[in-house]
Amino acid sequence: MILSSFFRQTSLIAVSSLGLAVSLTFAAEADPSTVKDFASLQSLVAKLAHEPYVAPQKPLDPFFDKLKYDGHRQIRFREDMAQYGGGDTFRVEFFHPGWTAKKTVGMFDLNGGKPSPIGYDQKLFDWGQLKVPENTQYPDGFAGFRVLAPDAFLNRRFEFMVFMGASYFRAVTTDLGYGLSARALAINTIGGDPEEFPDFTHFWFEKPKPGDRFFKVLALLNGPSVVGAYSFEAMPGKTTEMFVKGTVHLRKPVKSLGISPFSSMFWFGENSHPKPYDFRPEVHDSDGLQIELDKGPSIWRPLDNTPGQLRLSLFEAPKNLKGFGLSERDRDFGHFEDMEAAYHRRPAVWVEPLTGFDEGKITLVEIPTGEETWDNIVTFYQPAKMPTADEPINFSYRLQWLDEHEPAKLAKVISTRRGFVMDSINHLYVVDFTKGALQGDKPADWVPEVDVKVNSGKAKVIDQRVMKNSETGGWRAFFKLDIAAETNLLEMSCELKDKETVISEHWMYQWRR
Repeated sequence: MILSSFFRQTSLIAVSSLGLAVSLTFAAEADPSTVKDFASLQSLVAKLAHEPYVAPQKPLDPFFDKLKYDGHRQIRFREDMAQYGGGDTFRVEFFHPGWTAKKTVGMFDLNGGKPSPIGYDQKLFDWGQLKVPENTQYPDGFAGFRVLAPDAFLNRRFEFMVFMGASYFRAVTTDLGYGLSARALAINTIGGDPEEFPDFTHFWFEKPKPGDRFFKVLALLNGPSVVGAYSFEAMPGKTTEMFVKGTVHLRKPVKSLGISPFSSMFWFGENSHPKPYDFRPEVHDSDGLQIELDKGPSIWRPLDNTPGQLRLSLFEAPKNLKGFGLSERDRDFGHFEDMEAAYHRRPAVWVEPLTGFDEGKITLVEIPTGEETWDNIVTFYQPAKMPTADEPINFSYRLQWLDEHEPAKLAKVISTRRGFVMDSINHLYVVDFTKGALQGDKPADWVPEVDVKVNSGKAKVIDQRVMKNSETGGWRAFFKLDIAAETNLLEMSCELKDKETVISEHWMYQWRR
């Protein structure tokens, strides 16, 4: 498995797919200028599904190809040259190719349904202290783009969304900064074949008007195994909301296909052992996977990083999937102590399926890492039925970038800690829950029961109990495990009950020796 790395900044996250993803050269009969709406983009994609994939033919000039971070960061798009600038509307600024962003992407303006190419011009950029040698060949396009809200939205400049590198995109809220990344598809993340990173090769922008609540853009996805049409409608806010539609064809079979995938980082947290020699108590963009099933459990799976061991978890997601996402629930600065990265202010994401999520699995991949500069957490929805060149998969979902998706009235998990029982080799788990609202009108000293199960692996639960946590106002569940010597992997769960009624999230955890 190969991961995408990126450099973390406040305004731009430059994503690299390690040179594996490549751009598209169109066949003559598949003209991108024919795209005027999502339906015509779907028609283009249906044609491309039967065309062979063609690798890019135009490399960057050696000067831009060899640019390092310090040189590339000197190139800044001029704010007064923004696409759709000059009025109180959404506007678009473009990124210059170089450093890790070496592929150019086609950009089109859909004004009145007629696509017009948005051409590269070196005058669009402020070059800072960078000296470009004479006879350098400038690129023929841009590497990506950022979208800014109308100035009247916050009465200041507010960049809320970035598309940059392969099919990656990110968003922020009015309160939270950049963190985890979304992408169009995850291909061969599991299954044994090399992971494939298809590209968004062309974008078509619907010209925004004053008063528009959503910014709208179409995107063409293309790679060796896949081609797809995408539509994004994005609205910034305290919760930044996107409506995503996709039509995806496979040129050839793949081992795994992930819809609405996310990449995040978890180096260490309150549940990690051993901890790195680092001044910070925790370092992560996300600390848990959240899944909700209609008339089923609301699952919380704390993330972890097991040195030297890849962790793979599959969760059945039948037709009653209400949603899933990665969350950063810990908002206490004192738990991170990082004034620069501000990990306590990273957004959560929540996917609400609308169409096309009929039967499949939620997949969670946790890859061991020894640093914070690599995305080592991947999650996505894996459909049971694969598309083909002739029979695409169509789907749509509502994507929210937000502080947190609340599990209705359930008591939610707020921390997971573990260690050895004193003077023993038995394992102790301590899980803190909020109070929730399903316990009803109980006496002040009432505490629920805790139900702990070992779902796979051999271990004995030797103690389990609950007590009120006066510091949080909720409850703390304890249990101890006597794990058999031959056991190397355990799957366990824990939930709070009022007699037979479940009143909390369904905490699930994987232990590895």
